[in-house]
Amino acid sequence: MEATGKRSQVLWLLSVVAVGVAVRRPLPETGRLDFSLLKSHAPPCPCKDASLCAPVSITHDKEVFGFNAGSTQEQWENLDWTQVTTIAWSTETSLVCEAHSHNARVVGGAATMNLTELGTNATAFDLYVNNTVKMVQTMFLDGVTFDYENPLPPGAPEAGYYVDIIAKTAAALHKQVPGSQVSVCVAWSPFNIDGRYYDMKGFAQAADLLYVMMYDTRSQVFEQCIASPNCALPLVQQGVEQYVNMGIAPKKIILGLPWYGYDYPCLPGTAPDAQFCPIKLVPFRGVNCSDAAGSEIPFSFYMSLLNNQTVITKPRTWESDVSTPYFNYRAADNSIHQMWIDDAQSLKAKYQVVVDYGLRGTGPFTFADLDYSTPQAKSQAASMWDALKVFTET
Repeated sequence: MEATGKRSQVLWLLSVVAVGVAVRRPLPETGRLDFSLLKSHAPPCPCKDASLCAPVSITHDKEVFGFNAGSTQEQWENLDWTQVTTIAWSTETSLVCEAHSHNARVVGGAATMNLTELGTNATAFDLYVNNTVKMVQTMFLDGVTFDYENPLPPGAPEAGYYVDIIAKTAAALHKQVPGSQVSVCVAWSPFNIDGRYYDMKGFAQAADLLYVMMYDTRSQVFEQCIASPNCALPLVQQGVEQYVNMGIAPKKIILGLPWYGYDYPCLPGTAPDAQFCPIKLVPFRGVNCSDAAGSEIPFSFYMSLLNNQTVITKPRTWESDVSTPYFNYRAADNSIHQMWIDDAQSLKAKYQVVVDYGLRGTGPFTFADLDYSTPQAKSQAASMWDALKVFTET
């Protein structure tokens, strides 16, 4: 979910020539607050019921907090509103009306920031906070989520600046937008993932919620360079335990889980039914091997490819050590690919971690990775929503 780095493109194009289909999957609309759109006065309420423009005031004991609900009314109508409590990265006013009718929050992404400038220029700092509050009010949102993922070296003053920005923004929003929510996205482990030496305890004190991004855990691969899970269960347990053991209250933590996976081209010579898929060395932040050797695949496309038996060379295989499935297929260029993704079976085990540790909630990156266009797709999407009930109905 990086705003910069290997996921900074406006969109990426995946051509799966094995099945003769080109899939253009835009990265989720970031919904970052754009201060250039600020108006001198509040616009009229866009909702048919004006009361729906008021921020959601109730507190959800169990949070289903996810990103990017899509951009169409049809997508929003297919969300399971009996479970969803917060949608991040959206500034769609129509979605705000829909969400508020279900007592669900919609929060924008914090505007891009230069931590050094904001931390050393009081005027710029105050302007950033004030503009964030004004934008939340102008767009009838319920808060903001911070997602800064640039590397910071140990002891960098910017780490403290970031905490200050979150804290001051939260204080201002809570005062001027009652019921508002401020969250901050953090890596799967609190210990300096991808060179991010951040103050996790400071984040927990400053924000209402920490959204732990339990995905892209292979951004830097230090062991054998092979295809592997986006979100292995042992790492889920390890990461959550590390946050809790450092003193962060479980009720502050949202366990973010992927509704997408990775498609890895295996190196030439890989057997069609191979268990291990060696991958190309693609460096990321000083480490030679990374998940950038693969392509991100939404759950919906994973299912459509898995159902095409003409290209499958190794059927869906459950890897019990990591509680995640994979399969192999042959592309039109005759290369062997291995695809790893979280489905309903694997996610149930990870939602159970939320229950076991008493976390505040969980939710996907992203809601929009499901498809509802056919009866089969709807059935597959329903299985993903049903899996969430491991948490919501406990």
